[in-house]
Amino acid sequence: MEHEEIPPLESESVQNGTIQDDDSDFTDDDSEDESMDNGEPTTCLFCTEVLNSVDLALEHIAKQHNIHFSQMKAKFNMDQYSFIKLINYIRLEEGVTADKLNAASQAFWNDEKYLKPKDYEPWLTYDYDALAPEGETSCTKETDLKELVHSLQEQIKMQQAQLEQASNDMATMRQGFQRLMEKDNSSRDPSERCVSSVSVKADESYFDSYAHFGIHHEMLSDTVRTTSYRDALMKNKDFVKGKLVLDVGCGTSVLSIFASQAGAEKVIGIDNSNIIYNAMDIVKKNNIENVTLVKGPLEDTNLPIEKFDIIISEWMGYFLLFEGMLDSVIYARDHHLKENGILLPNRCTMSIVGYGNDALFKQHVTFWNDVYGLDMSTMRKEVMHEPLIDVVDPKHVLTESNCIADLNLMKVNLNYSNFKYNFELKCVKDGNLSSLVGYFDNYFELPEPVMFSTSPDATPTHWKQVVFFIEEPRTVKEGEVIRGTLQCKRSLKSARSLDISIEIFNKKYTYYLD
Repeated sequence: MEHEEIPPLESESVQNGTIQDDDSDFTDDDSEDESMDNGEPTTCLFCTEVLNSVDLALEHIAKQHNIHFSQMKAKFNMDQYSFIKLINYIRLEEGVTADKLNAASQAFWNDEKYLKPKDYEPWLTYDYDALAPEGETSCTKETDLKELVHSLQEQIKMQQAQLEQASNDMATMRQGFQRLMEKDNSSRDPSERCVSSVSVKADESYFDSYAHFGIHHEMLSDTVRTTSYRDALMKNKDFVKGKLVLDVGCGTSVLSIFASQAGAEKVIGIDNSNIIYNAMDIVKKNNIENVTLVKGPLEDTNLPIEKFDIIISEWMGYFLLFEGMLDSVIYARDHHLKENGILLPNRCTMSIVGYGNDALFKQHVTFWNDVYGLDMSTMRKEVMHEPLIDVVDPKHVLTESNCIADLNLMKVNLNYSNFKYNFELKCVKDGNLSSLVGYFDNYFELPEPVMFSTSPDATPTHWKQVVFFIEEPRTVKEGEVIRGTLQCKRSLKSARSLDISIEIFNKKYTYYLD
């Protein structure tokens, strides 16, 4: 196929204000720069000359008016918005000269009103953020960037080392402070650290939590808990008959009503939570005439009756002692119990067993090693401090139990939460021991005794069990004896919380139950 020959153009073309011969590829260097520029015509900011682009206008202003925008960028720490404000300031205000800008010591154009332009012009769309310092080339920028990255990396390494050292120093300081506090607290009267020493305002959230119906539904649905208290009263009607009964922390008043049904002469129920108002309606609706309910903290409230034959209370928390409500029961015992009276329950024990459920350990501890492809293992340190409240599977219990505390509630004092126990756990089977599990048992030592347990082998309760994970599971063999120490203390931060430490396999772990 033949192609028609296209004759050369005889005319001359005009580009960027210069004349170029058609048979030549390039003009001189200046013409090359201008021919490659595709900007819009831009009027100088200080005279009437029109340049073919903002870049050329910047060069013109630098040469003719001695204004260097790269220097101004560094001098006033200007960004894109500052540049736009400056352009509009020059256009809107009269008498703005290059000399005035060079003499400026502050950016007096940094007013939001200068964001609104007088008219559109190419200056307003110029990428000022990309403007490099005067004299900088792409090569030097790349070199400087590499140097900057390297410098930042070195700074990060140094800061990480400093942070790690600071963290270690803080840990040492905390340990020293805690030892000082413990030394000070050891010489103080335990009553100074009990819940009665906490202001009503500071303790408000605790009582507010018991104003929610969900928690009472959970407790009343716990048949082990509720029927044990009912059985202790109803199976001992001859013992209860004609007695004066105080129900401490009566909640919905169910125990007060059980005491009434068991034949008590008079029952006083007291609670500082607003649930007491619902309890009053319950008593009235069920026509219970010998139950009187009182709102307020026991330690600061005058009761209609001074002394009682029986004080009953469901005060137990997780790991038995959490919440510190036993403080109020002890106060009731010391101030409102008759000489031959009794507390119900009157005895509680705390126990631990060795436990080894690999799946549970993976779910709550090693989970953090790979979270959607991310290494979050740093979270393990924090997780280890938080005991897990859960119902554990008895088939993973690896050891016999040890009773670590036996509380006679008729004699115990306010220092009950501070104790230390050296345990010896005999393994009953082979396995990987990854935690210790804590639970408690309650005893109503009456003519017809009643008790209930929260152990892994017993029917689950709303208290569940408390799981204390250890960092590295240890393989154990049947017949092996695991030795260690468990120490429990009332928290220095909260009278209702516990600080627990466990030493096992030559390592110490700390846990906070709060």
